[in-house]
Amino acid sequence: MKKLLAIAALTASFGATAADSVTVEGQHINNAGAAAQQQYVLGVKKEFGTFAGDLAFSNAQTEGTNALSTRLEAGATVAGPVGLYARAAVGQKYSNTTDFTYYSVEPGIAAPIGYGLTAKFGYRFRSAFDSSQNNDQTQTARYSLAYALSKNDTVAVKYDRVKGDNNQKTVAVAYTRGF
Repeated sequence: MKKLLAIAALTASFGATAADSVTVEGQHINNAGAAAQQQYVLGVKKEFGTFAGDLAFSNAQTEGTNALSTRLEAGATVAGPVGLYARAAVGQKYSNTTDFTYYSVEPGIAAPIGYGLTAKFGYRFRSAFDSSQNNDQTQTARYSLAYALSKNDTVAVKYDRVKGDNNQKTVAVAYTRGF
């Protein structure tokens, strides 16, 4: 637990000093054939022109058992023409039964649709580096709609449809503060 608190503190301090934005997100995860989960995510992002780097700390709690699962992830995103983007990330998952590293890739598109709204669609593939020992291979269709409250504040609603080693439907609400 001390290691997780140290990671969260590092993520928060990075956000306060070097990041261009900080995001707080709450998620409700419906697992097919298993108990639902509540997950909270703290993320920071730094822009470098058409590139961006990000760090995210997430903690999920399973309803009924209160089992915890934590992920720490670092990613890099490149922005392309007409709203296209590609993100690659590596991360570490911790739970009461496992501890392993994973990677993910996500191409997608983000498009402004007017009135301060931006729609986003992405497709993420995630897998444990040692997928023969750790069941974490998933394919996720990701949808979001974000509204710019101001130049620095954005709220978003998100929906993920996860298939593979996990079968989930995730609904999320996020708030991002830019600096």
